[in-house]
Amino acid sequence: MIKNIVVFFLFTVALVGAQVPRVALPPPGPSRYYIHVVNGLSKLGLLVHCQSKDDDLGYHRLLNHGDAYQWNFKHLWLRDRCKHGTVGTCLWTAKDDGIYLRNFLANVDKLIHKWIYKS
Repeated sequence: MIKNIVVFFLFTVALVGAQVPRVALPPPGPSRYYIHVVNGLSKLGLLVHCQSKDDDLGYHRLLNHGDAYQWNFKHLWLRDRCKHGTVGTCLWTAKDDGIYLRNFLANVDKLIHKWIYKS
């Protein structure tokens, strides 16, 4: 009798489990976003200032070509801009003609903003 109940219970669980629809959820987004800024200027230093409504990371001088500064956030307000980065990573490079964002998928730097010169 108990054996029949156990078999019936296992059969019911298997039957109900087979009837439950499975919903495919998208993978979770990154828990942190990593921002890298690189001085790619040939002759000038670069002054980097990162500030949000909650945090001010201050000013950072990237004096030499190749110098870099990096930080990370839990939420990224540049999410749409960094869609071509690796998951949760954005690489910005200041070059002589403007600011570039690295497209890791295509393995190229994309010009995002040209410098505006004022006299």
